[in-house]
Amino acid sequence: MMMKRKNGFNHRLLITVDEVLKKTFGEAGLLIYSYLESQSVKREEIPEKLEAFENCLEKFSAGGSVVETMILRDLYSSLGLELEQNCDRFSFTDQVARLRSSLQQ
Repeated sequence: MMMKRKNGFNHRLLITVDEVLKKTFGEAGLLIYSYLESQSVKREEIPEKLEAFENCLEKFSAGGSVVETMILRDLYSSLGLELEQNCDRFSFTDQVARLRSSLQQ
């Protein structure tokens, strides 16, 4: 059961990343995936390699933290939850890990 929840969460995370990148960068969002692949991270591996994805966003876009917040907000919303107001005290990777963990309990 836990594996199914994890896979469901990972799928939801990838869909949210796709939607936010497309909404934010249009077709140029595909360049982020190309850059990630050049760093040996495939799109499907983003849930397991969140830190590499976070680093890529920060290198690729001056607004990387804004994009991270948009992904978090949309991810929480898609799960029927509201993003905490003081979430900026944790890294993107930590916030996703905390959400994943809270859903598995």
